[in-house]
Amino acid sequence: MTTTKETKNSSGLIQKAPMNTQALTLPILNMNSPHCPARVEKAINALPTLAASSVDLAAHTATLTDAPSAQTVRDAVRVVREAGYDVSTDNRLFRTSGITCGGCVNSVTKVISALPGVLAVTVDIPLKQATVETVHGTLTDDAIHEALSSTAYEFIAQAA
Repeated sequence: MTTTKETKNSSGLIQKAPMNTQALTLPILNMNSPHCPARVEKAINALPTLAASSVDLAAHTATLTDAPSAQTVRDAVRVVREAGYDVSTDNRLFRTSGITCGGCVNSVTKVISALPGVLAVTVDIPLKQATVETVHGTLTDDAIHEALSSTAYEFIAQAA
């Protein structure tokens, strides 16, 4: 069963859209002492856009519940870093196709940046390459490729 969210569009009509109901886990680095989880949780829970979170010292993770948005995930990573810790990330390298101008770069960046777990997108038009920084373990190359499937652009995974 798919969970949906009802919203009103600009014409006042109600639209139903599928919702992401998944939690997202941040792998926390340098969290080693018993006081660390409280500091991390306090930093994350201060975010007004996050419904709830939990931090596990033994697993070195912080779990963001209630399907956090892409921006909320980026904000959580930022506050974890500001608290003196870090989050494990992956830099993925892609060969690009169909990206020929700054407008294309903006379009691709907007689509990919909307995926929860994406921290940054960098596109190099002359080299026909893109780098996507993600929270470790949150997205597959296939998910990034699928996000672009309705566009004229393509990212082909490369060895880093």
